[in-house]
Amino acid sequence: MRQSFALIAIALSIALADSAALAADPVTDLARAEPQPAAADLQPGLSVTYYHAEFNSTREIPEWAKYKKGFKGKPVLLLDYFVGDGEVLTSGLVDEVGADIRGYIRFAEAGTYIMAMHSNDGVDLTIGGKTIVKDTDVHADRYSDLVPVVITKPGWYPLQLWYFEKRNTSTLELYWKPPTGSPKMGFVPAEAFAHLP
Repeated sequence: MRQSFALIAIALSIALADSAALAADPVTDLARAEPQPAAADLQPGLSVTYYHAEFNSTREIPEWAKYKKGFKGKPVLLLDYFVGDGEVLTSGLVDEVGADIRGYIRFAEAGTYIMAMHSNDGVDLTIGGKTIVKDTDVHADRYSDLVPVVITKPGWYPLQLWYFEKRNTSTLELYWKPPTGSPKMGFVPAEAFAHLP
């Protein structure tokens, strides 16, 4: 059963008010996709390739992928997975899953976005060539630090996320607070994700 989104929003909003929860330095100089992908070429969500093996770190997934062929899953439309011991993302599997998730994320306005992840197990999120969240090993459900991400030029930015679930339960959630609008953290919306088929 999904935990209450309202409780998550409250917890993250409280954390946001505590400057100690913010990463020490903002992430800057992200590389925008150039040229920008044409809207007609984009498909909704992020593409994902799965690997069925027992991983202990996200660092093991690219090594495994050099020698073993993965399988494509349905696109991940929204990073809002809090599923207990059910299916891991769109893999059709419940344990021992590694995922290579790729595509684009759209920052619609310039300014500082506050980003965070909730994960179980490891995650390694890169946007525009910059590390945003890196919590690579086996762990129970936990939130990352709140990370300020400075966007100087709106548009689509390349995203890559390595993720794995070893056994029992899985969680993969991505939150942000854009520069304007609601003061609360929320899931990065589906319309902010896309990929090329």
